[in-house]
Amino acid sequence: MSPERDSPPLTLRARGVSKAYPGVQALQDVSIEVERGEIHALIGENGAGKSTLMKILFGIVQPDSGLIEIEGQEVRLDSPLDAQALGISMVHQELNLIPALDVARNIYLGREPMHAGLIDWSRLYAGADAQIARLNLPLRAKDPVRRLSTAQKQLVEIARALSWQPKLLILDEPTSSLTPSEIAEL
Repeated sequence: MSPERDSPPLTLRARGVSKAYPGVQALQDVSIEVERGEIHALIGENGAGKSTLMKILFGIVQPDSGLIEIEGQEVRLDSPLDAQALGISMVHQELNLIPALDVARNIYLGREPMHAGLIDWSRLYAGADAQIARLNLPLRAKDPVRRLSTAQKQLVEIARALSWQPKLLILDEPTSSLTPSEIAEL
């Protein structure tokens, strides 16, 4: 039997999720279920609550009510680290890279491989090279982020999210700030 069949399918289930901000009801009684291998798209007008729901599912925003389950277990996502520990990763609508660093350092920012209390630079760059090759990206680990196009920066964001080896990947409008040619590249 393959590993995919040995493990239970990831189920993300959100039931009755609501979130209000002063003067606006962002989400009201929203439910969604995602099984392993499925692709879902949230479609709606600006202000419909799509990004709010994604931020709740990634632990950035706390719901006012509702339940979230991962693989059948109710969870509380108090932070993105909680979500990442459960196998959830997210690519945000806004780019969150540090232009002064290179691609590899942005991919592993905050979780650099260490050896004897120091950053293991060879492991960091080898890991980034492997991630770049796996995704067949037109980048190099040592490319300075400040010199990348918007589309290339978005690819670095995706590489960073996938470097966590998530079971569930949330993409919040990854093409919203791109030109048609950059969308094709992405």
